[in-house]
Amino acid sequence: MANMDRNENVQAIRAAVEDFFERDNVKHEPFNERNVASAIYSVDVKFGHATVFFHAYDDKLILHMIIPLNAGEEERAKVAEFLLRANYGLKIGCFDFDFTDGEISYRVALYCGDDEFVPPTYEQIDFSVVIGLLMIEKYGDALVKVMFGLAEPEDAVEAAEIDD
Repeated sequence: MANMDRNENVQAIRAAVEDFFERDNVKHEPFNERNVASAIYSVDVKFGHATVFFHAYDDKLILHMIIPLNAGEEERAKVAEFLLRANYGLKIGCFDFDFTDGEISYRVALYCGDDEFVPPTYEQIDFSVVIGLLMIEKYGDALVKVMFGLAEPEDAVEAAEIDD
């Protein structure tokens, strides 16, 4: 694929995200030179919000939803176990964990094609944001309990999934 096509693809993905922001009247930080835009969303959990980063590539849009708490070094193994247990069986997206600094996020990727490129639709972007925020709400308070040593990972995941 020529560089011009790649740049046009990135611009089309950026335009789709900007359209999403406009249609939903989302207060956001516009795309920067690294093709990343962001918005803060409220979530019904103890930590109250998540920052969603929208990263436009030439063949995909990746949404990274960062929670505002980092796992302490001594809790990282238990947090990692919790997140892996939570990830098992998820159909769309997954939790990510950075062992280096304890950052926790939820990631959803939308592949737009290479040869047959099609930018993401409003509905696809909206669904990705909603599913990610719902997963953060579903597992967020249980995650906090594990982070602060108030619950074991297996028990916390089981409690979060009680209504499944």
